[in-house]
Amino acid sequence: MAHAMDEIGYPVDLALRRLEFRLGDLAARWREAYARPGDREHEIHREYVATLERLYELGWDAVLDMESELPDRLLPAEYLRRHPPIDTRWSPHP
Repeated sequence: MAHAMDEIGYPVDLALRRLEFRLGDLAARWREAYARPGDREHEIHREYVATLERLYELGWDAVLDMESELPDRLLPAEYLRRHPPIDTRWSPHP
């Protein structure tokens, strides 16, 4: 199910918008926690996955901004299935 987007690509539905912004906040918190290893990054990761799953339950299916993504190895399989990573090793000049 597609959701209406505003002129800059954010969901018009405020619940979806809040959850999408929450992913960005969690991604930033995860990067900060990862820089200082401990258990916080695991807790933040669990909350991130739960938030993304909630968005899917509501019918959301957008591509996340780079700032809102975690490393590919931490993104849920469902997100990677819907939006496969781009191979950045490719070059038109061998």
